[in-house]
Formats: sequence, C-alpha cells, structure tokens
Amino acid sequence: MTVTEEELQRIVAAAVKIALKEIKGVEVQPDNQSTEKLSVSEFGEEELADAMRLMQSNRGKGDEPMVGIFWYSPGRNELFGVRSHRVSDYQHANSRTEFGSISCSEMHEDVWKKEYHRQRYKNGNIGPYVGAYEMTPRGRIFYNPDSKIFTIAVGSWIEQYPQAVPIIVNEFNLDGTDYVIKKAHHWDIGQKWN
Repeated sequence: MTVTEEELQRIVAAAVKIALKEIKGVEVQPDNQSTEKLSVSEFGEEELADAMRLMQSNRGKGDEPMVGIFWYSPGRNELFGVRSHRVSDYQHANSRTEFGSISCSEMHEDVWKKEYHRQRYKNGNIGPYVGAYEMTPRGRIFYNPDSKIFTIAVGSWIEQYPQAVPIIVNEFNLDGTDYVIKKAHHWDIGQKWN
C-alpha cells in the first residue's frame, strides 16, 4: 500500500486528536470548522516578484555569525530558548551602541516568562521552561565590530559543562570567527538580574 504525504499527514493528525481526547479529554476542532472568517488576498505580480527577489537575496545568510541569548540543558546536552540575530542585520541598520558591542535586545527573563506561559497553557506544561529562568545555565553572545571578536558570555556553569561550547559555537555560526569565552557572575546559576 502506498500512502501519499498528504494522506500520511491526515492519518497522523487524526491519531493525535484521538490520543489527546483519550489522554486529557481534549477536543480538537478540525481546521475546516474554524469559527472565524479568514480573509485571504492574492499577491500581485510585482509584489510577488519583489518577495521572490528578497528571498533570493537572503540565500546563504542563514550561516552568518549571530548574536543572541540561549539556555543550555545539561540533561539533553542541547540549547533551547535561543534568540539569535545575524550580525549583518545590526551592522546594516547602523545600530552600534555606545557600549562598543552588539547583542540582541531580548532579555532572558522576558523570553522565559513568555515561553513559560506558552508552555503552561498551550503545551500542558510540558517542556524545558521549569522553575525560574536563572536556575538553568544560560548565556549571551556579543559582537564587537571594532575588534571583530565575538564573546560567549556565560556563568561558572561552563566549567562543569564544557561540552556546551561547540554546541553554542555551532548554533550561533561562530566557526571560522574569532571568539572568546568569558564568564561573569551575572550568568551564574541562581543569579537574577539586579
């Protein structure tokens, strides 16, 4: 028996709905019974051509070095809660700061709160956002455009989990760049923003 990808998706969706209903008594409304009227318009020819040119201009930029924030899960040996931005986006926007370095505007505490609530109400409280944001290893990537050096800012936890470094380097595309690893009390486990 051959099953198309579309048929497989329908089968999986039906199985998930049945499982949710049996496990939690959750009713999942089929997509075609949406209570809202959806307003959809068509791309104009020129508008679509512009969109396609924009997408083409972004090809390959996904591998550019990035700045951002992350948490590290020692048990899974992986990062989560990553918020990253290409350095070229900041340089293009001429957003150099008075502090000499570039980093993303997201703050660990704010991202954690948002994801914690999303996890709690949409995912049945299943996920990595457990407890307080500062109780999980975390860090931030900075970039200094003058020295062209990236800084991986972490807490003392990095000494216990050095295996996190290549994961961080890979996630933020720092291979082939100059980077340093610096620890500070601010990113230590248990240390909150003061």
